[in-house]
Amino acid sequence: MHRLIRVLRVVIFAGVLGVLGAGGYVSWLLLRDLPSLETLEDLRFTATSTFFTRDGIPIADLASVENGRAIARQLVRLSEVSPAAAVAVVVSEDQRFFRHYGIDFIRLLGGLYYTFRGDLQGGSTITTQVVKNTLLKDLAFERRGISGLERKLKEFPLAIQVERRYSKEEILEMYLNVVPWGGNAQGIWAAAQAYFGKEPSELNLAEGAYLAVLIPAPNTRYLDFSAARRRMKVLLSNMVSEGWVSQAEADAAWRYNLVPKGWEVVYDENGNLKSAKLVDPSVRIVPERNVRLAPYFVYEVQRYLKEKLGADKLRDQGGLRIITTLDLRMQSAAEKAVTGRRLPDQAQLALVGLEPNSGEVLAMVGARPGTEGEFNRATQAWRSPGSAIKPFTYGVALEAGWTQATTVRDSPVEYPTPRGVWRPKNFDGTYLDRPVSIRYALDRSLNLPAIRTAEAIGVQRLGDKLRAAGFRLTNNMAVLANAIGGGADITPMGLAAAYASFVNGGYRVEPQLVLRVEDSNGRIIFQPEPKKVLLWTPQVAYQIWDMLKGYVYDVPPGFRSSLAAGARIPGRIVGGKTGTSDEAIDLWFAGATRGLVATLWIGRDDHKPQRMGGVEPSSSMVNPPIWRDFVEQALRGRPTGDFPQPSGLVLANFDLLTGNISSSGVAALFPARQLQRIQASNTQPAVLDAPPQPTYITRPGPAVASGKAYLTIAVDRVTNCLAAPDTPTERVVWLQVSEGGIGEYQCN
Repeated sequence: MHRLIRVLRVVIFAGVLGVLGAGGYVSWLLLRDLPSLETLEDLRFTATSTFFTRDGIPIADLASVENGRAIARQLVRLSEVSPAAAVAVVVSEDQRFFRHYGIDFIRLLGGLYYTFRGDLQGGSTITTQVVKNTLLKDLAFERRGISGLERKLKEFPLAIQVERRYSKEEILEMYLNVVPWGGNAQGIWAAAQAYFGKEPSELNLAEGAYLAVLIPAPNTRYLDFSAARRRMKVLLSNMVSEGWVSQAEADAAWRYNLVPKGWEVVYDENGNLKSAKLVDPSVRIVPERNVRLAPYFVYEVQRYLKEKLGADKLRDQGGLRIITTLDLRMQSAAEKAVTGRRLPDQAQLALVGLEPNSGEVLAMVGARPGTEGEFNRATQAWRSPGSAIKPFTYGVALEAGWTQATTVRDSPVEYPTPRGVWRPKNFDGTYLDRPVSIRYALDRSLNLPAIRTAEAIGVQRLGDKLRAAGFRLTNNMAVLANAIGGGADITPMGLAAAYASFVNGGYRVEPQLVLRVEDSNGRIIFQPEPKKVLLWTPQVAYQIWDMLKGYVYDVPPGFRSSLAAGARIPGRIVGGKTGTSDEAIDLWFAGATRGLVATLWIGRDDHKPQRMGGVEPSSSMVNPPIWRDFVEQALRGRPTGDFPQPSGLVLANFDLLTGNISSSGVAALFPARQLQRIQASNTQPAVLDAPPQPTYITRPGPAVASGKAYLTIAVDRVTNCLAAPDTPTERVVWLQVSEGGIGEYQCN
């Protein structure tokens, strides 16, 4: 019998040793590859990216993506969290946090009960939860089995290392940023937004206590508000007994009428719950993209950054501070200007304002108020500019040596095309049948003089200029119709960038949406550089600007006002041009004043003709008043005056119709050298050394774009043959002909 007992003792002892050995071996296997704490140093949490105005006002949040799921999280400092909320979390989750060294053995013993039941969550401290949600994140979802055991065994030594390296405040800050709070809310910033629509610094004691009691099972506990209130009562009592708050503060928190998002709650005067009804649990889900202001501007910035930084940088990492060019006051002025306006039936609109020197977009409206969807008409709608293109037509003429007083005939003309004879007309169907100055032609937005001007200066030359300015030509082919907006299109933002060239010294600017992008540590990771394309000399650009001012302020003989009188702003100098495409499909006004260039487009998404009260509308009546209201409010209190005039230009008066120098005529700017010759001669033509007045050949080629089979050739207008290298420039005319038609101009 004694021998049997000795054998049993040996067996039991061997078994214990075996179990201990096996357990030690398993522990060694599980602990041999502990992650280094250096990983925690370099850890970059995915976080929500925030869009700001140029003055630092947040306008939108973009959630990051974690494990294929949109996560709302904004990293915050402990100093940015309400002390009441932080204390509530500590007392609820780890009462002895400031007294233990990463492992709370009292809590651990109490948690063994849950461990024996198969739940390995018992005994966690704030420190071990930081380890679980960072260094052991890959194992965090495993609660049972070998993976769950591995995580629990690794948590303890790692927690001790964390406690040795970081202060309690740093550990608590990490915890508040990584703890899941239900739905897609990660960290206390997202929790404050999800449940109360607040910043963490704004949370009171009641709200902090509510968030704290949600942590162990947020999705489940959110659905039972009565149970959450009972847990809050216990938590507030514990906070009093621990000395964190007074009884009076706890009582005040209990009486506070706490209403989380999605709930309808009624209390009595003592703070006791009378009724609680969950009406919409989805409202606590922080949207993947939360746009507070300027939605179409935000959409455009997001598209831009995806292109420049890549989707991974913007969403998978996140945590970016995106400082945009938006001016909040100007944006408010733009939205107010387009709200409640009477527009053509089913019309849409777009409005863009940008700084003419830098190209920074200060305001953007991408659709009529109340429109759904993300299609941004300010940047994605390519539309015919109509007569808003004419300043470029006359700008090329000025570049070729013309002046504002150079005359061109306002009379009918026709051109054979593959689709029949093209007979362009002026907007009102009438014409003067006489030469008029190009300034008068622009003042009255006459089509016939613009087309004749394009033919005289060379349509290919005009096409090159339009492409450089950002216009898109049909089949990439320059045609005579480009002179009045046919066969060309552009976006509202693109037109604003092109018009900037008239007031910034001659440069088309690339629109800028972003000033800089910072990472979560404040380091600048992206800062675009302004880009410009030289279109004009400063002198030519300013002469065009002078003509645009004339379009607003000139009153030609026989008329009571200008076509853009509605754009005038008291106390400011304004210039601009309207544009109306065929059948009023597109209505425009593009203009500038000191500090701002802006464009307004109105049209239907289906490209159908517009009607207003059954009548075809005119851009001169519809667009300028809206544009004026925006610009006047946007620039209120900012410097007035004109853009600086470059050297080499002088002011003189001339007759708008004849182009002759006249003291009673309109004041305009001329190159000094040319004005001296005009004054010395004072005869027609107005500019002696200008190119010859337009003459017209019988075979000008197609006037409108019709296909890719047409080529551009240079023809000697005297011989009607292909121009030779030594053909004088003033005799060259550019034509578009089919490939098979070139032989007609090849002379022996």
